[in-house]
Amino acid sequence: MSAVDAHVHFWRMARRDNPALLPSMAAIYEDREPSHLAPHLKAAGIERIVVVQASWTLAESLFTIGLSQLHPVIAGVVGWIDPVSASLEEELAALVATGKLKGVRPVSTEDNRSIAWMLDARFERCWRLLERHGLVLDVLLQNPDETPLVAPVAERHPGLSIVLDHCAKPDIAGGRFEPWAHDIAALSRLPNVSCKFSGLINCAGPGAGVAELKPFAAHTVQCFGPERLIWGSDWPPLDLAASYPRWREVSLDLLSGLAPAERTAVLGDNAERIYRLGG
Repeated sequence: MSAVDAHVHFWRMARRDNPALLPSMAAIYEDREPSHLAPHLKAAGIERIVVVQASWTLAESLFTIGLSQLHPVIAGVVGWIDPVSASLEEELAALVATGKLKGVRPVSTEDNRSIAWMLDARFERCWRLLERHGLVLDVLLQNPDETPLVAPVAERHPGLSIVLDHCAKPDIAGGRFEPWAHDIAALSRLPNVSCKFSGLINCAGPGAGVAELKPFAAHTVQCFGPERLIWGSDWPPLDLAASYPRWREVSLDLLSGLAPAERTAVLGDNAERIYRLGG
């Protein structure tokens, strides 16, 4: 087994290109780079990570790919691109040539408060290019009620691998199981959609643990099955809700009903396969 954390962010405050990072987020309003994460990875026995975009600039994609050249623990990068850039084809070609770009997460400049923009016909060219390059499309939802909006993209592009981040961010703190549960089940029926088993503890109230997360986690596991779930920490935003060891402990408990081979898939093998980390 090669354990993988498939959802990590890095940032350097002096770069000043992460407007979603606010002074009110005191626990994480500081540099977060590979050296800060390394002790957590070592303690958890995690050997490889996937770094996901944290800002809305092409320069940040270059920054994270550059980090991957200096830190072999970074097996892949899910970068940011402007999906309607006049030079999109060339920009993707350049990023893909590094061998480290495994996917993109084209978050809007409003931090995806809505993902309705994804249905605009202007973005179809981007989705086709991602499919051509074998890149994954990560989708960040801030509103779980928009989960059904992912389906039209997945249906129009069955060859495009789509990863839904953070189980679509269900309202666990509010105990709002529906319509999230229905929508997740419907989306999971599309075979090209996988799901990040991450972010759940941030969706819950302070001090939440296994009991609060279990109904939502169990439903996600049931819908996507162990072959289309990918474990991630969502560090450093994780630190706003719980420590890295705490989420690792809670998530392993939530996955304890799986067979050993199934847990191995969720904790690493699926990330290796879906993000093509081997090459």
